[in-house]
Amino acid sequence: MERASASATKLSRLFDWLDRPGMYRATALLLAGFYIATSLFISFHRWLWYDEIFTAIASRMPDFHTLWKSLSDSTQQIPPLYFVITRICDQLLHHADGGIRIPSAIALGVGMYITFDIVRRLTNGLYGLIAMMLLTTSFVTYYGYEARPYAIYFMLASAALWLWVSTCHQSKWAAAAFGLLFLVGMAIHYFFVLCLVPFGLLALAGRRIFHPKVIAGSIGILGAVLLFFPLISSSGAAAGGTYFNWAPPTMVALQSIYLEFFPRVTIPLVLFAVVAALTAKRRELQVVPMSDGERVSWLFFTIPLASFALALAVTQMFYHRYMIGAIPGIVVSVTCILWRHFGHSRALSLALLFLLGGFGIGKQLITLRHMDHIQVPGAGDCQEQTRQLLDLERAFQSDGRRHTALTDEHLFLQAWYYSKDKQRYEYVAATPWTLSKYAALRILPVTAMLAEARETAVIAPGTHLAETLQQSGARLKIRFVEPFYVIYLE
Repeated sequence: MERASASATKLSRLFDWLDRPGMYRATALLLAGFYIATSLFISFHRWLWYDEIFTAIASRMPDFHTLWKSLSDSTQQIPPLYFVITRICDQLLHHADGGIRIPSAIALGVGMYITFDIVRRLTNGLYGLIAMMLLTTSFVTYYGYEARPYAIYFMLASAALWLWVSTCHQSKWAAAAFGLLFLVGMAIHYFFVLCLVPFGLLALAGRRIFHPKVIAGSIGILGAVLLFFPLISSSGAAAGGTYFNWAPPTMVALQSIYLEFFPRVTIPLVLFAVVAALTAKRRELQVVPMSDGERVSWLFFTIPLASFALALAVTQMFYHRYMIGAIPGIVVSVTCILWRHFGHSRALSLALLFLLGGFGIGKQLITLRHMDHIQVPGAGDCQEQTRQLLDLERAFQSDGRRHTALTDEHLFLQAWYYSKDKQRYEYVAATPWTLSKYAALRILPVTAMLAEARETAVIAPGTHLAETLQQSGARLKIRFVEPFYVIYLE
């Protein structure tokens, strides 16, 4: 009994401390600062991988005209504004790799705080903190230390929801800000168009077809499409009519997407459900009417459905990061329903905060500890693969092999970027690679590689290339089996 009384006293003191004026905001700022600081630390101690190297190359173009031209030749569907932002940071830090990740780290922290403030307005400060902790169990935190536009995309989606919840629907300045936000969002990533879906659906449900903010958002999207239409059409043509085909839209992918959004949330929620069931007491549940902000947050669950339809009709591409704008609304809606059921119990609310925070923050700390082996979704441990290949350079040099040929474009670009002997690396491809117009890359057909056969080491040639080489008269000699299958041409 004495122990229980002491625990209750400690909980009471903790709540009294949190209930002081400004403490919830201060705690939220502290948590956001923690994620900014740790993401920046990881950013400056982690090697770039394939996608990020594209960002580095684009950010270091000699001028904006060349940047625009390179994007029009590329199959990457990323507008130029993101690269303008990373270019500024890259130049300020004298081309340090971590510099182009700074916008992502800052955007992650800002987006987290905005989400806190939305939930604080709809519920209370404690559940605003719970919303932040729920965010830490999502895949969003990974993009805080990656040089791609997704953390900024997430931040702008949070800002759009904040404007909807926190400002009057009839406010002209709020509508203008909403439209400007969608213009900027589309200039960061074209898939930001999906973020208008929840707001449009709520306007239709309320029979407000000409809702000022929805109209303003539509105008912002239309403006961005008109501004970047030459870029969109030329890069789409470069992709051969489809932007990507490595993540096709399937029913299996659609069904699994929501779990992929929150890969670390299952265990803490199961544990909390057990605790809540064991400590539940009979009481009358007072149902508070659902606010407009809470309603629109639930409609963010429709973003993957809209993305699936878009993929089937146009892009043929369905992957969770392209729907990262759904995360703020999902977090707000789930947190609101938790508040409705458990907001009466300070002990349960605190348990929920600690469980979610323990798994989320714990994952960030583990990532800090293992920065050299961060797993890239869908690509594995790119840092380790690159290091292993670079370590073989000395052996190749001793064997008189001045060239290293690869058929894996990811490994080729990563090794080329970090090697001190960049001209050593060759990418064997049947067709030219447009990136070679803007970076000193060696893209060779098989015939050109055979011309320097006795000086070439081939990394993981694959069955097709090996057969082609043998048919051409080249004799293959196995040099290494691990960590890569390496053959010499003789």
